[in-house]
Parts: sequence; C-alpha cells; structure tokens
Amino acid sequence: MSWNLDSMSEFEEGKLFLVSTPIGNLSDLSERAIETLKTADLIACEDTRRTGQLLQLVGIQKKKLIRVDAHTEFKKKDKIVSQIKEGCRVALVSDAGTPGISDPGEHLVREVIENGLKVSVVPGASAPLVALVASGLSMKRWVMEGFLPRKGKDREYLLENLASEERTIILFESAKRLPETLNDLCRHLGGQRLIAVARELTKIHEEVWRGSLQAASEHYTYSPKGEVVVVIEGFNEKVVVADELIIETLRKAKDSGLSARDAAKQVSIELGIPRGKAYSFYTDLD
Repeated sequence: MSWNLDSMSEFEEGKLFLVSTPIGNLSDLSERAIETLKTADLIACEDTRRTGQLLQLVGIQKKKLIRVDAHTEFKKKDKIVSQIKEGCRVALVSDAGTPGISDPGEHLVREVIENGLKVSVVPGASAPLVALVASGLSMKRWVMEGFLPRKGKDREYLLENLASEERTIILFESAKRLPETLNDLCRHLGGQRLIAVARELTKIHEEVWRGSLQAASEHYTYSPKGEVVVVIEGFNEKVVVADELIIETLRKAKDSGLSARDAAKQVSIELGIPRGKAYSFYTDLD
C-alpha cells in the first residue's frame, strides 16, 4: 500500500467533494477536509449558519455557501452541476458526519455522476460506524436503516421485516421518540435481542448502553439528551431457547386468552423462535 501526500493535485478541475464533518468532537475534522473546504469555490450545506460556525472555528473566512437540505437538494442539484461543469470545486457537507448517510447528498451525487463529472470523498466521522464498532455486536454483516417511519403502516411493515433481518441493524432515532421506538422494537423483535443505545458519540458525555431489548425498554422510560444511534443484534434462529421457557411463555399467552395462532406469533417474537415451533408446543399444552 502506498500513501499519497500530494493533496493539492485533486483541486485542478471542477469536481464534487463529499466532506465528512465531526459528529461531536471538532478534532475529528481532518487536515484534508480543512484543505478541501478552504480551497472550494462553493460549499453546499444543510444549514449555512451551522457550517459557517464550523468554518470559523477552523479559521476559514468568507466562503460562498449554498443551502442544500432535504427540501432544496432536488432543486439545487442542476445549478451545482452547471457550476462544476464550469470548473467550480464544490464541497458538500452535512450538519454532522458523512453526506448522504441519512442526510442530503444522494440526489446530487447521482446527478453529478450522470453528467460525467467527478466525485471525490474526503472520509471522516460517521455516527453509524462509530456506534457499530462500539456496540460489541457482530460487525461482519450489517444494515443501515436510518430513521424509522414515525407512524402508520410503513412503520409496522418495516418493523415486521426487521424481525427476520439476520444482519446487525443500525437505526437513528431522536431522543424524544427513543422510548416509544424501543417498546415497538421489543414488541416486534422480542425482548431477548441484544442492543446497544449510543448517544453523544465523541462528546464529553458519550454513552453506550448495552443489554437486551427488554432491559432497554425498561431503562429508557425517559428521553435522554443528545443524538441517538441504536444498534440491534440480527435474528439468529440457531439460538437455543429452552423448551421449558417456551412452554411457560405459551401457557401465559394461552391463559391471557390468546388463540393458538396469536399465542404462537407473540411467543415467536418474544423468544426469537420460529412461529411453527411455537405453534407445535402450543398444541401439546394441557
């Protein structure tokens, strides 16, 4: 492997630069990121005030900023592409982390590529990756789901699909909605599933809470402060659940008045076992 230290060579022509910004700790902004922002002709950002403050903190003055957020990205992309064609060096940043990851950037990147223009990435902080590697859960295969739909059929549909997702799952959630989301996850994925709730990553009060989904829903009866990333263990049908526990849980479901079908579904989710297995145990109950 060789290292390229000639950072100025990439600024010779029009190009879109995706620049990762700190998710909490300003020191995580790399020298290359600062150089890219300093030499850019235009900086596209979610919030001009927030980005302006960041630039000021690293000593970059009088930069042309254009707002490109979730509401304006589609409208602004043609204008930005035109400027890149004219040789303009455009840096795209989000409020925190890597552009395009649950933040604006996807449409602009696609438009730039479809116009035969160049895209360069200046890597750096990314909340999903930080939370994943700190979670203690499997990193071999994982899926980033971003924010869940807030309510309705779309939310229920996604939660039902996540119940059988074998890869480690990464979600974003607001602190305000965290208790409700944990309860919904517990209901659909089962209380035994392991989870890590990461908040205030890279900041002074960084915290990673680890435990079962059931314990998490019991712990977070309040809304914690800060940005939250939730990492959830993937479904594993090979996990052995004692027959006695299955029978005991089914008997409670039966005593509560649930039918065989509904009891099997509930216990399947709660214990993380196949529904057919739960149903077969139900039919053997006294």
